[in-house]
Amino acid sequence: MMKKELSALVTGSVSAVMPVLGLRGTDDFARVGGDLDFIVPAGHAVEACRTAARAATDAGWYLLFFRDIGYLAQIVLVRPSDTGEDHAIKVDFFDGLRWYGIGRDDAGRTLLEQTASMRGDPKVVGAVSFFQKTMTVGRCSERDWARVQATGADKPYLLAVASNCGLPLTAEQLGTRGPSGLAKWKLRAASGGAQGPLSALSWFLSAAGAHLRFKSGMGTHAGLVVAVSGLDGSGKSTLVGRLMTTFRTAGGIQPQELHLLPSWIPMPHQILRRKKTATAYHKPYSEPPVTSRSSALLRLGFYGLAFALARAALAWQTLRGAVVVSDRSFFDFASDLSRARIPHAQLPDWLLRVLVPKGVLCFVDASPDCVVQRKGELTLENATRIRAGYLRTAELSQAVVLDGNASATEVFKQLLAHVSAEYLRRLDGATGQGRR
Repeated sequence: MMKKELSALVTGSVSAVMPVLGLRGTDDFARVGGDLDFIVPAGHAVEACRTAARAATDAGWYLLFFRDIGYLAQIVLVRPSDTGEDHAIKVDFFDGLRWYGIGRDDAGRTLLEQTASMRGDPKVVGAVSFFQKTMTVGRCSERDWARVQATGADKPYLLAVASNCGLPLTAEQLGTRGPSGLAKWKLRAASGGAQGPLSALSWFLSAAGAHLRFKSGMGTHAGLVVAVSGLDGSGKSTLVGRLMTTFRTAGGIQPQELHLLPSWIPMPHQILRRKKTATAYHKPYSEPPVTSRSSALLRLGFYGLAFALARAALAWQTLRGAVVVSDRSFFDFASDLSRARIPHAQLPDWLLRVLVPKGVLCFVDASPDCVVQRKGELTLENATRIRAGYLRTAELSQAVVLDGNASATEVFKQLLAHVSAEYLRRLDGATGQGRR
């Protein structure tokens, strides 16, 4: 029901500015929890994402993710539930019919024009769905072929559509649910308007470049660090867990979950093989800060180098389109050095600004009373002191302060609102538009 509601919202909003055709997601063959697939004219997929995202956020949804990989632009929309069973749906917009978004999209334009003139005819939807699938994978799966056949788009109809659009397709290929091998590449080249050896070579080189860009992950507008920080007992780990579950529900590209530092950077107890220190990570305040000045400086130097490496690694990952969700980060270290057994001190402002990760930084600000009641590891006095450190770090790093005393769903909505705002900003930038 929720998918059909969202599909109607997307179709209504996008169709007001461009032709759009729903391919998959709400029919009898759709998987439970699967995504919604649409196709729009070539060059308009990102604009369709922006239009749909704006309409959805106005209707109470949140934008969790956006990615543009050329031939496809996608968003993930989330509607939180007070029961914790949040709705998360991925919406894909194919950028015309041409493979990898390379070349002219004469066939796609012809099919979309035919769709507009035959609105309501399911055979057209079946034909577009068939050709879009064959461009991507070659032969359709049995389920996808059954979906096409269920629309009434039989073999003679598909052959007629292919002939009308200038796409090479034979009855023999339809007998195996689509072309394979060289025939598949001929179909892909034809979808980009390649005619003759020279244009085919030019198309192939362009497709190779598009494939390399896709593999690099760069230029997708997707890369983001979401770092959640807070005192023990603030609810941050629960918040991170809910966010990760939402990504898994939506499917598609999954974020990397990080705890304080990347796993390839060893912690001090792993280097020294000190069992007592390893135990202390689960009860971080069980041991007091070190008293030796040299030991404190050594610890500070180690963590400074570790977080510098981590920041560089995160910058590279996000440049390549990765989403990283961090449960604790340098933000927490800088706010509470005593957790790393370093005597109470304040790091220089410039160092904090240099090492804090770039992205959506959130401090879950639960009151000291609430933190002590939930965990009990800290005294009220220490919780008050540490909270002050977090607030200082939040101010210097321009982090978002979430109301940790609110309900879990309300805190989740606050986090989603800031992630949503970031991706909406990127969508506006990608389309060269601001909100009107």
